[in-house]
Amino acid sequence: MPTLPVLSLTGIVVLLSLMSARASTAPDTVMTLAEAEQLALAHAPWFAHHRSNVEAAAERAVYEGRLPDPQLTLGVVNLPTDTYRLNQDDMTMVSVGVRQQFPPGDTLKLRARRAEQELTREQARLEIERRALLKQVRLTWLDLYYQQAALRVLADMRALAQRQLAAAEDRYRAAQEPQQTVLKQRQMLARLDERELMLNAQQARLRAQLARWIGPDVQRSLPADIPLLPPLPAEFETAQHPEVLAARAGLEAARAEVDIARQEYKPGIMLDVSYGARRATPDGQSRPDMVTALVTLDLPLFTAKRQDRRVAEKQTLEAAARYESEDKHRELRAMYETMRAEHSALGARVKLLSERLLPDVQREARVSAAGFARDVGELREARQKEFDTQLELTRLRVDLARSHSELLYIIGESQP
Repeated sequence: MPTLPVLSLTGIVVLLSLMSARASTAPDTVMTLAEAEQLALAHAPWFAHHRSNVEAAAERAVYEGRLPDPQLTLGVVNLPTDTYRLNQDDMTMVSVGVRQQFPPGDTLKLRARRAEQELTREQARLEIERRALLKQVRLTWLDLYYQQAALRVLADMRALAQRQLAAAEDRYRAAQEPQQTVLKQRQMLARLDERELMLNAQQARLRAQLARWIGPDVQRSLPADIPLLPPLPAEFETAQHPEVLAARAGLEAARAEVDIARQEYKPGIMLDVSYGARRATPDGQSRPDMVTALVTLDLPLFTAKRQDRRVAEKQTLEAAARYESEDKHRELRAMYETMRAEHSALGARVKLLSERLLPDVQREARVSAAGFARDVGELREARQKEFDTQLELTRLRVDLARSHSELLYIIGESQP
């Protein structure tokens, strides 16, 4: 009885490598919409750009309310220019000092408040970009889903058209069908081929758009069923929308700017303390060192051309920010009412087509196929109507999901 060969360790490693390579070349799994969303949030460069802006604003909020760094002063005071000797004159000394500036009034506190509002605004903008990114990914993914669904329906239509063309050619050869019928069937098949080329081109364009956010995973196929999106909240409060929050934070930052400008009517202070060391005289007699303390005050005497104008500028910008905040409220309310009406209308149309129109069209096609059609043209028309209705229903369901995505951008959704 022949003995079975025993695999060596090297052989086992090679076999496992071949199995791993074969597994790596297996077809990819389908890419759900939820996976596409997570890939976009993790890898989209523009979203990462806004995350970096939030981090930068958080760092700025730390240092804005701090005093400026003190300054070190070094120098020589009262040095005679005839000999440039440090011990020639009693007043000559080497000076070292520290200088600290104090901004006027509550400037530091107000700068800190402004920085905190800017951080709040950047955080709101990050949420805006998160919602916008999810909306764009969903809309593009849904359009791509429709193209694939349309291609599946088109494949069924082509199979029917090919069977009808073959039957028409057989009847034409048997002198039971005029040549015009065969030509019409060929034209219909050519139209379907042209439509397939158009759908494939649109699918390639959509994949290129989606690749901007999710990368190479865009080449994976999509599931056959349309996805379920997060439910819509029952109420919509414009005050909680991130665009309104960002506008409100911008308004608060503008108010802080006005208060900072008003602080310039108060004098800023600079404190300067220095220590001067003197050398002994040429005959060896010691000299006392010197301490100097200076206080420098700003004198905002001529305010008409500077401080007044600066406050007026900041007040105007505050008014602009207030108008922007109010406009965001109105804009979002109008968008919500419009999208809600469209969503309700699309839902009613989907219900009508799925529950009434499509069953009747399918029943008509079955009746025609069972031999109750007057001629082949009537049967072809019934089947074509069924395919067109299926495609229209798919389009409406995709449009309903797109409208749902638009509403999720406006209303928001609970984050996992």
